[in-house]
Amino acid sequence: MLRRLVVLGAGAAGVVALRYQLAWPTPAVRFVGGASSGWMRLPLAGGLIDLPARVRGARLNAVVDSGAQYSAIDAELAQRLDLPRATPIPMLAFGVSGSPSLTQAVSLDVDLGAFSLKGLRAAALNLQPLSRLTRQPFSLLLGRDFLRAVIAEADFPAGRAAFHAPSAWRPPLEARAVTATSDAGALMVGVSVETAPPVQVMLDTGATGALALSEASARTVGLLDGRPLRSGASVTLGGVSEDGVALARRIAFAGRELADVEVQIYRPTAHGPAPNGLLGLGVLRRFHLALDHGGGRLFLIEPSPSREGP
Repeated sequence: MLRRLVVLGAGAAGVVALRYQLAWPTPAVRFVGGASSGWMRLPLAGGLIDLPARVRGARLNAVVDSGAQYSAIDAELAQRLDLPRATPIPMLAFGVSGSPSLTQAVSLDVDLGAFSLKGLRAAALNLQPLSRLTRQPFSLLLGRDFLRAVIAEADFPAGRAAFHAPSAWRPPLEARAVTATSDAGALMVGVSVETAPPVQVMLDTGATGALALSEASARTVGLLDGRPLRSGASVTLGGVSEDGVALARRIAFAGRELADVEVQIYRPTAHGPAPNGLLGLGVLRRFHLALDHGGGRLFLIEPSPSREGP
């Protein structure tokens, strides 16, 4: 068994992956037309970066999840498709809370219409509890192993996404660089909660909430100051857990302020390397973002005057 491993992310609180000792390959990305997928429409419901895909002829939905260190496929589907095993030994997958799960990795090719992935390695996990939480059922998570190979552009207000070859993409004139750092390939960004100094959290396109903080981070920013705290259930790969939910009067990200934001407060899994927090779709869906995980960069793309409506 591996002593350290992968963490994967999706769902109400997101999930994280432990790094481990074997090299996890980056899949080959092949675009149908040139060096970009062009704009791909996203479903209106749910807000996830949800793409129709085919694996060995089977239709399924793939979610692009920047909170997942590595990709994952539903274990039942992997067995039904008889996908070949990619590693000879089992692995442990951790969520931000709950218990770790034992799994194997499989290899597969994925057809996403405008582009395809060759040689994707994915952990075979029970994704059904996470999928059922959303209005966009999915069977495949495309994690940061995939995101290292592309520039992912998510225009959430317009309901569209595009993927580009890093060598062919340049930030548009209306793009503004957002301060970000890279931690194990994750994009970490600063979020201010009320009057406290910024806390570094993981940008997570697979987390459906606005902001989730560990208990230690929540205490640091003053959310455990005696204000009302209600309980709320969350589901991650570790299972169902009861988390606290506090109301932040103000949070700020990338120069934008949001009022009255519900913040989920989780108790990290024992021995699991959970991040200080997760910035999810409850905030990100307000933005047009470009994510460069390979280069550790993040851009906020403002509407140019020529694109603005009356």
